[in-house]
Amino acid sequence: MVKIVTHILFATDFSPCSAPAFRYAVEWAKVFDAQLTLFHGISLQPGVDIDAGIAQRYLDEQRNVAEEHLKQLLNKAHQKIPHAALEMRTGLASAQICEVAQEHNADLIITGTHGWTGFNRVIFGSIAERVIQRAPCPVLSIPDRSPGETTDLHTLSLQPRQIVLPMDFSDCSMDAYEYAVQIAKWFDASLTLVYAIEPLSYSLDFSLTHPLEDKATRKKIEQRLKGLTTVLIEQGLTARYELVDKPSMDAILKASASQEADLVVMGTHGRKGLPRLILGSTTAKVLQHSAYPILTVKSPKFEGGHHPEAINTPTSASTASGNELEA
Repeated sequence: MVKIVTHILFATDFSPCSAPAFRYAVEWAKVFDAQLTLFHGISLQPGVDIDAGIAQRYLDEQRNVAEEHLKQLLNKAHQKIPHAALEMRTGLASAQICEVAQEHNADLIITGTHGWTGFNRVIFGSIAERVIQRAPCPVLSIPDRSPGETTDLHTLSLQPRQIVLPMDFSDCSMDAYEYAVQIAKWFDASLTLVYAIEPLSYSLDFSLTHPLEDKATRKKIEQRLKGLTTVLIEQGLTARYELVDKPSMDAILKASASQEADLVVMGTHGRKGLPRLILGSTTAKVLQHSAYPILTVKSPKFEGGHHPEAINTPTSASTASGNELEA
């Protein structure tokens, strides 16, 4: 098997939502025998003069507190893995996380998500989402699941047993397919490929249009899903596929629940700014609403060091196309 993870960067703000992510970081570092770096970024308030004496005292105090927290986490990590270190920096958290990942040639970033929605999301934004957009490698985002929110969900496994992989046959979803195959091999997990069939819509001239209304096109899509699934089965994996008649986000969440997923692997373009506002982001929506860990794989190709070996995918249905999962 290809060792796709040799260095994991775990980013923490010491909030309760980062605790589950820490457990994933330690467990995955153990499985891959990877180096683990525990990172905390100390953020400055806008307009603060870093050269001012009071600002320096504030920073020194924050560094001391953060260093103590990091050392406690490091001691816990060393109980299971020998290759662990810590690092701190001052600045915008998302930028510092990506910068450290780049410098250390990290293969994977693991971070927790607060799950903010609505007004709080508008005000505070999402560090995890900004990291996904700019990260030089795949990002594993772990949701904050309080006891009251987990009663109707199965118990997630730190080592995934069931993986859901949304597909649309775009380059970014095919990159995610390659990456998910290697993850499934390392953890001996099952894979479910999910294709979302968007609801019918009307064009501007009120004529009914839909890219999948042609049964022949739908058949081609199913043939390609079957071909991709067959490749996985031939490689010794347990795999299946689903066509779900729902919008992309709903289809992914529905499949994750029905398959009792431990992990969702998604391809992402990493778009930002105006293109992202115009095109939307299925990945961002799933990240906001999913109770399952989301592993995002940026296209073109996953950076950070180790590319999974090429997979011979069937070409008989290569003309099939679908809605692109954008981020």
